[in-house]
Amino acid sequence: MDREQQLTEAFVSPVDTLSEDVDPPTSLRRLVDHCVRLTPMDAAGVMLANTLGRLRPVVATDDRAAVTELFQAQIDEGPCVDAYTTGIPVHVVDFAAHEERRPAFVPVARAAGHASARALPLQVRGQRIGALDLLSRTVTPLSSSDTALLRGLAGVATAAVVTWDRDPVRPTDIATRSHAALSAKALPDTAAGMIAATEDIPPREAARRLRAHSALHHRRPTDVAEELVRRRMEVAAVMDPAI
Repeated sequence: MDREQQLTEAFVSPVDTLSEDVDPPTSLRRLVDHCVRLTPMDAAGVMLANTLGRLRPVVATDDRAAVTELFQAQIDEGPCVDAYTTGIPVHVVDFAAHEERRPAFVPVARAAGHASARALPLQVRGQRIGALDLLSRTVTPLSSSDTALLRGLAGVATAAVVTWDRDPVRPTDIATRSHAALSAKALPDTAAGMIAATEDIPPREAARRLRAHSALHHRRPTDVAEELVRRRMEVAAVMDPAI
């Protein structure tokens, strides 16, 4: 399997949450395996927060990574804890330079054979649910492309966890969701028609303006479209010349 195929598999397989034989640990196990396969890091794991907001290990690619994650959870110290607490990715290029900052964690991590770490928060809509942990046996700086890849995979992990449902999807659920998706398209189409008629521009350009305005303001196009259709927003609001 070439790298392009590996990347496709990495982003598709963890979010297969509709399969009856897939649960969050299965999805997360696939995720950490892909992280190790596609980056210079040697081990990976995922920790999720319990109802009290304390991190607990879920999966790890090997025993040494599992022990390192368990220790982070027990002492509430380490890259995963920092990433989860702050919501900001943490990159410890060399553990040897961080013993003073993490006096309890670093000696244990180094004893387990780790020299470098990268941790990314798992979060959706500002709510953090855990952290993705990458570990390396050598001092390992990451390229910008590696960092972007890990950020994307962290998003995949979050989606896999928050969209999973213990109950199998029923045929009626599938039909309902399909119809909802179709309805979600109708509103933007109507709004784009309003924009096109009001501003005397082609419908395709009107739809682009609607999407651009939504992206700029971090809103769903369907929500913006509904405001336009219900006259709670003026058409001129989406005609910013900058977009």
